Amino acid sequence: MGFLSDMFDARKIKGPVFYKEFSEDNKQLADLEELFEKVKSKKKNLIKKDIILLKVGLDGEKNVNYELKNSFIPMICLHDIRISHEDNIAQLDYVLVTEYFTMVIETKKLTGDIVINEAGEFTRKFKNNYGKVIKEEGMYSPIAQNSRHVRILEDMLKKNGLIKIRPVYSMVVIANPKSIINRTKAPADIKNNIIKHDQITDMLNKKIKKVIPSEKMRESQMMDIANFLKRNHTEITYDYYKKYGLTDEDFKEDINSKVEEVIEESYEKVVEIKIEQPVEKIAEIEIQKPIEKKEDLIEKNYEELYEKLKKYRYAKSQEEALKAYCIFTNNTLEEIIKVKPKNKEELLKVQGFGKVKVEKYGEDIIGIIME
Repeated sequence: MGFLSDMFDARKIKGPVFYKEFSEDNKQLADLEELFEKVKSKKKNLIKKDIILLKVGLDGEKNVNYELKNSFIPMICLHDIRISHEDNIAQLDYVLVTEYFTMVIETKKLTGDIVINEAGEFTRKFKNNYGKVIKEEGMYSPIAQNSRHVRILEDMLKKNGLIKIRPVYSMVVIANPKSIINRTKAPADIKNNIIKHDQITDMLNKKIKKVIPSEKMRESQMMDIANFLKRNHTEITYDYYKKYGLTDEDFKEDINSKVEEVIEESYEKVVEIKIEQPVEKIAEIEIQKPIEKKEDLIEKNYEELYEKLKKYRYAKSQEEALKAYCIFTNNTLEEIIKVKPKNKEELLKVQGFGKVKVEKYGEDIIGIIME
């Protein structure tokens, strides 16, 4: 029946169809966030770091999902497929089954600019607000990583009789709109296999136009491949106790952090009290204010800035459903006031502020200081 439908061009797949949808309700993320709330030791920081990285990755996959859904290309899409084949495991961000080929997309939402040299080596460069490179680091080639995934998938499909000569392509998609890819010196095979997420539709259309029309796959074949992958997908189970080296002690309340937490919460309740009593006029007498001493002014400015930063921290903790000291501690707050950073680079030097926190809270904090 499917063969007759193809003969008379009565295809049902006329645009992107998702056999396994992208979802923001990610089980791994939910498990990590639950674990983060339970763990009381400093190992919370390791969990928090993984939560941030996972959220970044999911955000990148969401960008790719949007482009695929709006491509209008007849194909079957599967998100987050994990396959096992002959002692090999491959985690595939997206598998696209088009009428002419299958494609594996590896999604990367990387910060910084990406440079690929003539040897195919990848380097990431981080710049400050003035465009000056402040950090440079090598990274594992996502092209090599995804090529391995493609080899596993292709061999699996061939040995299960689902394809014979139909190609399986690899494509790395950079899903951060701010990233710049410098591939002028990259070898051709690498240059053509890495794109920005907003180039997906154009890339797919170009590949389809190069294919001979007679090589079009039957719709039933496309469905067979997609259903096979869906059936053979296996969910990964994480042993978080082993990964983070957790013991029963890590779930016990640390007395020092508990004391700080109580102090923080008590303070925040105090600063939230609003006094709205009417002010009575005693007399229409102009009273000259006493001249404040320099040291009094310094102390007053310190206290005002301290209170403003405390209020900001409390607001952010409520917004993100975190304890106030998770935003920054009292010691960090005092160092901020002491340093009075004028830009993000200076804030990075403050103990307790890494790149993530600077990007997240930096502009607000600097704005409060510069008021």
